[in-house]
Amino acid sequence: MYQIYTTSGLIIESRIFGESNRIYFILTRDFGLIKAIAQGVCKTESKQKFGLQTLSFSKISLVKGRDIWKITNAAPVENIFYNFSRQKEKLSLFIRVVSLIRKLLVEEEKETAFFDAVWYLYKFLKSENTNNKDKLSSAELLTVMKILHASGYLGENKNFGNLLEVDDFSDETMNNIKRIKKEMLKEINLAMQEL
Repeated sequence: MYQIYTTSGLIIESRIFGESNRIYFILTRDFGLIKAIAQGVCKTESKQKFGLQTLSFSKISLVKGRDIWKITNAAPVENIFYNFSRQKEKLSLFIRVVSLIRKLLVEEEKETAFFDAVWYLYKFLKSENTNNKDKLSSAELLTVMKILHASGYLGENKNFGNLLEVDDFSDETMNNIKRIKKEMLKEINLAMQEL
Protein backbone atom coordinates (compact mmCIF):
# COMPACT_ATOMS: atom_id res chain seq x y z
CA MET A 1 0.00 0.00 0.00
CA TYR A 2 1.34 3.41 -0.98
CA GLN A 3 1.27 6.37 1.38
CA ILE A 4 -0.65 9.38 0.05
CA TYR A 5 0.79 12.79 0.88
CA THR A 6 -1.37 15.90 0.67
CA THR A 7 0.31 19.29 0.38
CA SER A 8 -0.20 22.83 -0.85
CA GLY A 9 1.49 23.51 -4.16
CA LEU A 10 1.99 26.10 -6.86
CA ILE A 11 1.85 24.69 -10.38
CA ILE A 12 4.86 26.24 -12.10
CA GLU A 13 4.80 24.51 -15.48
CA SER A 14 3.66 21.37 -17.26
CA ARG A 15 4.55 19.30 -20.30
CA ILE A 16 2.59 16.76 -22.30
CA PHE A 17 3.72 13.20 -21.63
CA GLY A 18 2.21 10.52 -23.81
CA GLU A 19 -1.29 10.73 -25.20
CA SER A 20 -3.27 12.03 -22.22
CA ASN A 21 -0.75 12.53 -19.41
CA ARG A 22 1.16 15.59 -18.24
CA ILE A 23 4.28 16.07 -16.16
CA TYR A 24 4.07 18.98 -13.72
CA PHE A 25 6.71 21.00 -11.91
CA ILE A 26 5.16 21.97 -8.60
CA LEU A 27 6.53 24.13 -5.82
CA THR A 28 5.20 22.46 -2.69
CA ARG A 29 5.35 23.65 0.87
CA ASP A 30 6.30 20.23 2.24
CA PHE A 31 8.66 18.78 -0.39
CA GLY A 32 10.12 21.76 -2.26
CA LEU A 33 10.10 21.63 -6.05
CA ILE A 34 8.85 18.29 -7.32
CA LYS A 35 8.17 16.71 -10.68
CA ALA A 36 4.90 14.76 -10.77
CA ILE A 37 2.82 12.98 -13.37
CA ALA A 38 -0.96 13.15 -13.70
CA GLN A 39 -2.36 10.29 -15.74
CA GLY A 40 -5.31 10.93 -18.02
CA VAL A 41 -5.40 14.63 -17.14
CA CYS A 42 -5.72 15.69 -20.81
CA LYS A 43 -8.97 13.75 -21.22
CA THR A 44 -12.18 15.77 -21.33
CA GLU A 45 -13.67 13.97 -18.34
CA SER A 46 -10.62 14.53 -16.08
CA LYS A 47 -11.60 16.18 -12.80
CA GLN A 48 -7.99 16.95 -11.85
CA LYS A 49 -7.21 19.34 -14.70
CA PHE A 50 -8.84 22.32 -12.94
CA GLY A 51 -6.53 21.86 -9.96
CA LEU A 52 -3.47 21.56 -12.19
CA GLN A 53 -3.57 24.75 -14.21
CA THR A 54 -0.26 26.59 -14.58
CA LEU A 55 0.17 29.35 -12.00
CA SER A 56 -2.46 28.01 -9.64
CA PHE A 57 -2.19 27.27 -5.96
CA SER A 58 -3.76 23.87 -5.35
CA LYS A 59 -4.22 21.21 -2.70
CA ILE A 60 -2.48 18.19 -4.19
CA SER A 61 -2.45 14.54 -3.13
CA LEU A 62 0.59 12.55 -4.27
CA VAL A 63 2.19 9.15 -4.10
CA LYS A 64 5.98 8.85 -4.20
CA GLY A 65 6.98 6.63 -7.10
CA ARG A 66 10.41 5.18 -7.72
CA ASP A 67 11.39 7.86 -10.25
CA ILE A 68 8.59 10.41 -10.13
CA TRP A 69 5.71 11.53 -7.93
CA LYS A 70 2.22 10.53 -9.07
CA ILE A 71 -0.71 12.90 -8.60
CA THR A 72 -3.79 11.16 -7.24
CA ASN A 73 -5.95 14.25 -6.68
CA ALA A 74 -5.77 18.01 -7.17
CA ALA A 75 -8.21 20.69 -6.03
CA PRO A 76 -7.80 24.34 -7.06
CA VAL A 77 -7.34 26.94 -4.32
CA GLU A 78 -6.31 30.12 -6.18
CA ASN A 79 -5.80 30.74 -9.91
CA ILE A 80 -3.27 33.55 -10.37
CA PHE A 81 -3.94 33.99 -14.13
CA TYR A 82 -7.67 34.35 -13.53
CA ASN A 83 -7.33 36.64 -10.50
CA PHE A 84 -4.84 38.98 -12.22
CA SER A 85 -6.16 38.74 -15.79
CA ARG A 86 -6.92 42.48 -15.80
CA GLN A 87 -3.90 43.48 -13.72
CA LYS A 88 -0.93 42.86 -16.02
CA GLU A 89 1.65 44.49 -13.71
CA LYS A 90 0.75 42.17 -10.83
CA LEU A 91 0.73 39.11 -13.09
CA SER A 92 4.11 40.04 -14.61
CA LEU A 93 5.61 40.63 -11.17
CA PHE A 94 4.40 37.24 -9.93
CA ILE A 95 5.71 35.46 -13.04
CA ARG A 96 9.16 37.08 -12.60
CA VAL A 97 9.36 35.83 -9.01
CA VAL A 98 8.24 32.31 -9.95
CA SER A 99 10.80 32.24 -12.81
CA LEU A 100 13.55 33.11 -10.35
CA ILE A 101 12.49 30.29 -8.04
CA ARG A 102 12.39 27.83 -10.95
CA LYS A 103 15.94 28.89 -11.86
CA LEU A 104 17.28 28.52 -8.32
CA LEU A 105 15.57 25.44 -6.94
CA VAL A 106 16.86 21.92 -7.20
CA GLU A 107 14.20 19.21 -7.25
CA GLU A 108 13.06 18.01 -3.84
CA GLU A 109 15.19 20.50 -1.95
CA LYS A 110 12.85 21.10 0.97
CA GLU A 111 12.83 24.77 1.89
CA THR A 112 9.52 26.22 3.04
CA ALA A 113 10.84 29.78 2.60
CA PHE A 114 10.32 29.60 -1.19
CA PHE A 115 6.69 28.55 -0.98
CA ASP A 116 5.96 30.96 1.87
CA ALA A 117 7.56 33.87 -0.01
CA VAL A 118 5.35 33.41 -3.09
CA TRP A 119 2.25 32.74 -0.99
CA TYR A 120 2.68 35.96 1.03
CA LEU A 121 3.45 37.90 -2.15
CA TYR A 122 0.29 36.53 -3.76
CA LYS A 123 -1.84 37.41 -0.73
CA PHE A 124 -0.46 40.95 -0.80
CA LEU A 125 -1.03 41.37 -4.54
CA LYS A 126 -4.58 40.06 -4.22
CA SER A 127 -5.46 42.33 -1.29
CA GLU A 128 -3.80 45.45 -2.70
CA ASN A 129 -6.53 47.38 -4.55
CA THR A 130 -4.26 49.76 -6.39
CA ASN A 131 -1.50 49.30 -8.92
CA ASN A 132 0.79 51.59 -6.94
CA LYS A 133 4.14 51.00 -8.67
CA ASP A 134 6.19 51.87 -5.57
CA LYS A 135 4.34 49.34 -3.42
CA LEU A 136 4.52 46.65 -6.10
CA SER A 137 8.23 47.29 -6.61
CA SER A 138 8.90 47.13 -2.87
CA ALA A 139 6.95 43.89 -2.51
CA GLU A 140 8.91 42.34 -5.38
CA LEU A 141 12.22 43.52 -3.90
CA LEU A 142 11.49 42.00 -0.50
CA THR A 143 10.30 38.71 -2.02
CA VAL A 144 13.39 38.42 -4.23
CA MET A 145 15.62 39.18 -1.21
CA LYS A 146 13.93 36.39 0.77
CA ILE A 147 14.36 33.93 -2.10
CA LEU A 148 18.02 34.82 -2.63
CA HIS A 149 18.65 34.61 1.11
CA ALA A 150 17.02 31.16 1.32
CA SER A 151 19.17 30.06 -1.66
CA GLY A 152 22.38 31.19 0.01
CA TYR A 153 23.09 33.89 -2.60
CA LEU A 154 22.59 36.77 -0.21
CA GLY A 155 25.13 37.46 2.48
CA GLU A 156 24.27 38.61 5.97
CA ASN A 157 23.50 42.31 6.25
CA LYS A 158 22.36 43.88 9.49
CA ASN A 159 20.10 46.33 7.64
CA PHE A 160 18.13 43.48 6.08
CA GLY A 161 17.92 41.08 9.04
CA ASN A 162 14.51 42.08 10.36
CA LEU A 163 13.02 42.63 6.92
CA LEU A 164 13.84 39.10 5.83
CA GLU A 165 11.82 37.74 8.77
CA VAL A 166 8.67 39.77 7.98
CA ASP A 167 5.68 37.89 6.54
CA ASP A 168 3.54 40.90 5.69
CA PHE A 169 3.70 43.98 3.54
CA SER A 170 2.45 46.50 6.06
CA ASP A 171 3.00 50.25 5.71
CA GLU A 172 5.86 49.97 8.21
CA THR A 173 7.52 47.26 6.11
CA MET A 174 7.07 49.31 2.94
CA ASN A 175 8.60 52.38 4.60
CA ASN A 176 11.59 50.33 5.76
CA ILE A 177 12.10 49.01 2.23
CA LYS A 178 11.84 52.52 0.77
CA ARG A 179 14.51 53.70 3.22
CA ILE A 180 17.10 51.10 2.12
CA LYS A 181 15.92 50.40 -1.43
CA LYS A 182 19.22 51.35 -3.10
CA GLU A 183 21.17 49.05 -0.79
CA MET A 184 18.71 46.21 -1.46
CA LEU A 185 19.02 46.66 -5.23
CA LYS A 186 22.81 46.62 -4.97
CA GLU A 187 22.75 43.34 -3.01
CA ILE A 188 20.28 41.75 -5.43
CA ASN A 189 22.38 42.75 -8.44
CA LEU A 190 25.51 41.28 -6.84
CA ALA A 191 23.68 38.03 -6.08
CA MET A 192 22.25 37.82 -9.61
CA GLN A 193 25.74 38.06 -11.09
CA GLU A 194 26.60 34.80 -9.29
CA LEU A 195 23.72 32.93 -10.92
